[in-house]
Amino acid sequence: MGKQEDRKSQGRHASRDRQQPARRREPLRDNYYYEEPSRGGDSFDQFEDISSSSGGYRQDFEDISSYSSSRKRQEDQRELRSAARREERRKTDTRQGRGEAQRSHKPPKKKKSPARRVLGVCLALLVVALVGLAGAFLFVLSGLQVAPLTGDLGTGSSAYTDSMVKNIALFGVDARDDSNEGRSDVLAVLTVDNRRGKLKLTSILRDSQVYIDGYGYDKATHAYAYGGPELAIRTLNQNFHLDITDYVTVNFAEMAQIVDAFGGVEITLTADEKREINRNLWDLSQETEGVIRHTDFMADANGQVVDLLGSTYSDSTELLNGNQAVAYGRIREIDSDDARVSRQQRVLQALVAQLKKKNIFQYPGLIREVASHCETSLGAGKLLSLSPIVLRGLSLETLSIPGEEEAPYGGYTDSGSWVYIYDTELAAQHISRFIYEEDSPYYGGA
Repeated sequence: MGKQEDRKSQGRHASRDRQQPARRREPLRDNYYYEEPSRGGDSFDQFEDISSSSGGYRQDFEDISSYSSSRKRQEDQRELRSAARREERRKTDTRQGRGEAQRSHKPPKKKKSPARRVLGVCLALLVVALVGLAGAFLFVLSGLQVAPLTGDLGTGSSAYTDSMVKNIALFGVDARDDSNEGRSDVLAVLTVDNRRGKLKLTSILRDSQVYIDGYGYDKATHAYAYGGPELAIRTLNQNFHLDITDYVTVNFAEMAQIVDAFGGVEITLTADEKREINRNLWDLSQETEGVIRHTDFMADANGQVVDLLGSTYSDSTELLNGNQAVAYGRIREIDSDDARVSRQQRVLQALVAQLKKKNIFQYPGLIREVASHCETSLGAGKLLSLSPIVLRGLSLETLSIPGEEEAPYGGYTDSGSWVYIYDTELAAQHISRFIYEEDSPYYGGA
């Protein structure tokens, strides 16, 4: 009976830790075993007899032999209490969760290496440089007259397009004043081909008969006068299957200043062309007082400026200033309108040749001067996207429409105006091959 009470007593003391996992007992030097600290208890009612160590759940060590000394007993008890405290801390950390425990032990900040510091400085300088370049670019173009296009431009599915080839309508308006109203004596397509590194100029003769939306068949030059750049672009797109969405208009009254900004243009002149330049300069002097100077007139074969029309002139290569270049581009009395277009193209080719002589540091001042004399739909962002062509070496190829391939002939409109008549579909295919070369759907080989 006494032994049974002892077992019950022992059971009551151990029942507080009913659900403690089984502990592994390890032999010690003084021949006793102990259990690891409790991981939790259960109710006294659910206690089971732990007569064997394999199924027991004990918080305190089980004494199955005598201690060798009281000091050893105290040491073991202190160790058990310390172990219990460690276990309690571990359980607390477990309840808080792994994420919270990680946040409570943040890793030390890593020191930046010298290489990373240098990279950071370089990136900062790059940002500053880009901001500076953007500001300089906007300053250079601050005088540009930007007029966005809002109407129907007639770009349809029949137009071939290339993201690296930009076609821009170029209009030369002979308004003889500061306005950009009137007919476009120059009607051309400027192609910026960043795929091949080329500039191309397709000139459409001003007297070409084309269909003008809302006006029927008429001279191409009249489209600008009827509806400004929108209608003129729509006329080019519809008649020649182009994808033009932007334009640049230059007034002949300001073209002289653009040429002067480039430092003039070098042109080879015939004797007849020199006489016609003087004739046109005289006419301009009567229309606009104070614009034409005495020094603008071409000298005769003897180097004199005496009898403008009666003097004898000789062929030579001359550096023409702005007024002279405008007068040269207006010559048409001695040959034809086709020849006049060829002269205008030579002026543009000479401008490109002058540009190639300049260094890149002269570009900003030149662009700023030219921009103030142009009206365009091209904003700063679009112009910047076209700039890579400048870094690839400039060249200008030209085409005049109509040419022999179109077999043009002369005729008259219903209003009695004389026009060039030709197949605009054939012309559209010719222009496509010229602009897109081997990528054109009409390309037939070299």
